[in-house]
Amino acid sequence: MSSSLTKTIKPVIKKLVEESWLIKEGERILIVSDFPSNEDFSCKPVELIESMVNRNILAKSIHDSITDLIPNPVELYFMEPTYEHWKNPIDKILKEKIESSNIVFTLTEYSLTDTPIVAVPLVKKQIKHISAPLIPPEVFFPGGPLDIDYDKIEELSTNLFNLFKDAKKLEFYDIAGSHLSIELPTTWLFETGRIPEYGMNTNLPPGELTLEIPYSESDCKISGQLNIFPGWQSGMSDLLILNISENRLHDVVGGGEIGELIQKLIQKEEVKVVQFGIGTNPAAKDPFCPTVADKYYGMAHIRFYPEINTEHFYFPISKIKVDDKEYNHFQVFRNSERKI
Repeated sequence: MSSSLTKTIKPVIKKLVEESWLIKEGERILIVSDFPSNEDFSCKPVELIESMVNRNILAKSIHDSITDLIPNPVELYFMEPTYEHWKNPIDKILKEKIESSNIVFTLTEYSLTDTPIVAVPLVKKQIKHISAPLIPPEVFFPGGPLDIDYDKIEELSTNLFNLFKDAKKLEFYDIAGSHLSIELPTTWLFETGRIPEYGMNTNLPPGELTLEIPYSESDCKISGQLNIFPGWQSGMSDLLILNISENRLHDVVGGGEIGELIQKLIQKEEVKVVQFGIGTNPAAKDPFCPTVADKYYGMAHIRFYPEINTEHFYFPISKIKVDDKEYNHFQVFRNSERKI
């Protein structure tokens, strides 16, 4: 008998396996989730344990949904939590299971993206990898950010890519007075959720255009000021102003506890921008779930290294300047029929 959660998410899971993961007959599917130990239950914060256990139940429901939908072999494996993003798990059994699978879906609290246990078989084009750290069950509900038209996501992402790809300078603004300029060249990556070939990786939910900027980058330069309203992150009690010059975060004003933490960090380390992204998923509506907010249509995010308490800082784009041509929010993000 199916649980109510399994019944609720099954239509969205069907769309995922058929239109996103593009699973073929005979391919082996592995679902991985991090499960807290008895000791973890006694010593870790209850909010963290609750988050992981809810995701464990979700992983079981996804396993059951896929098993009901297609005849492919599907396995669910609960690993020991790493308690750190991008930390390679020392788990011989997990390594063997990944290497004997075709589709690897990591539904975890702590991201396994770019860890050797996943990255090595990806580089060898032995697997497809779907990464979904920190995702709550609601993301898989009908009407949510996975219940989408993948053709539309691809169109929106491609249009934005075509607008940006040959630009020498981009400028982004929001209604709070933020202004970031990006002097290229660098390569934009865009994610539509479709992974037709082995060696490909996608995050859930899909829909994002991204610049990955190496810490030592000197060609691509990001400068400007971000004004972040309070309420985006815990501990941000007043407006946070981040001043950036040629990728380096050099000054911070306000921001409550988070602002104080950033001030201390930039006094002892050189903090730089290492990622800039824009969401292209119109169904990603939750700006307070980090993995969903990255894909929020028309929302930009920026990430620093070393990391600052919170992974990303967000701002809704109101205007974009591409070289000398200006576009308002509607022209870029709301006029879906417009071909850029």
